[in-house]
Amino acid sequence: MKTKTKAFGKALKKIRVKKKLTQANLSLQANLARVYISELEYGKKSPSIETIFKISKALNVKCSKLMDLTEEEFFK
Repeated sequence: MKTKTKAFGKALKKIRVKKKLTQANLSLQANLARVYISELEYGKKSPSIETIFKISKALNVKCSKLMDLTEEEFFK
């Protein structure tokens, strides 16, 4: 079973790729470091609620959509 942090990372990457954004593009739009985006995607870091909101806004998706995808990844 995946950890919640890894599930969030997979969900984040899935949405980012679908939106055709690079980690660098997303980091600029969310005002976060590119390395931090990478660490989130690889499940090395766990995001704060503030970070989830920043990422959701930058990806133009609701936080609930990002969390729904995280939950789907977690239970795969």
